[in-house]
Amino acid sequence: MIASEEMASQNGDTKMPAAAYGFIGLGNMGFPMGQNLLSKLPAGSTLTVCEIVKDTLDKFITESEGRVKVAASPKDITEQCDIIITMLPLGKHVKEVFCNETTGLLSAEKAGRERLFIDCSTIDVPTSLEVEKAVDSSGLGRFAGVPVSGGPTGAKAATLTFMAGGPDDLLDRIKPIVMTMGATFFNCGGPGAGLMTKQINNYLSGICMLGTAEAMNLGIRCGLDPKTLAGVINASTGRSYNSIDQNPVKGISPNSSANRDFEGGFDISLCVGVLRMAVGLGKQTGTNLPLSEGLVGTYEAASQDKRCIGKDCRSVYKFVADIE
Repeated sequence: MIASEEMASQNGDTKMPAAAYGFIGLGNMGFPMGQNLLSKLPAGSTLTVCEIVKDTLDKFITESEGRVKVAASPKDITEQCDIIITMLPLGKHVKEVFCNETTGLLSAEKAGRERLFIDCSTIDVPTSLEVEKAVDSSGLGRFAGVPVSGGPTGAKAATLTFMAGGPDDLLDRIKPIVMTMGATFFNCGGPGAGLMTKQINNYLSGICMLGTAEAMNLGIRCGLDPKTLAGVINASTGRSYNSIDQNPVKGISPNSSANRDFEGGFDISLCVGVLRMAVGLGKQTGTNLPLSEGLVGTYEAASQDKRCIGKDCRSVYKFVADIE
């Protein structure tokens, strides 16, 4: 345990410990998360980052005004840091970053101190549990899956929701660290529980988004004013986060990705992957999910449509409404 963290634990304090921090994955979510982490580091702390896209790394360094260190590989992050946060697109990326025998986080020497590994990626539960087992076997430290919700808007504003899974004592240590990047923290249960919670939330969000897209398109085709329709929905029982903050019709929600032609945000192909994970949970538990087939089928078809490829998942509206 880090010295300042041990002292805080003894004093019953839950402040973020002074330590050497590492962050891997500066994508649409990781970039603003890393910035918020950096801005709230306690005195005496450092931040070392690792990112494979050079332009993104250069931009982060420039905007950080030289206050960060750069690691050439995940292995270097482990060697230099005490607390390591990963934010990566897919399970295969998380496994590679942790388990590559030459450059992975777990290829570093043990060096007599315990690291804390916090994976904020949204990945499948089996891969996360496999990585956790690898961390345990390495003797390098402890691991927890702590996925997030809130999208790039929440990442920039540091209003993310963190859904953590793991032993209570470990999550108590993690909470003050991740809350530098968010506003809400849930202890969801044991290992994998945070990811299951995240996947179920995304399943419901996908339903709400698709329903909002269908309703808005129907209203427009009926000749209704979209702003008035959205106003009624948002003051009535049809409202949801997607209808209020991320309405897919341009000009209705100020922060909606629709206003930038669905650039950035949560890539629709990644959305399909998470929906499949949620459906997989249903199959594993014998749970009836009557909306799942149409939901996943629609998002999957949209993800292969030229109007939606590489776009935020809310671009499904273009597919539903059949518009450019």
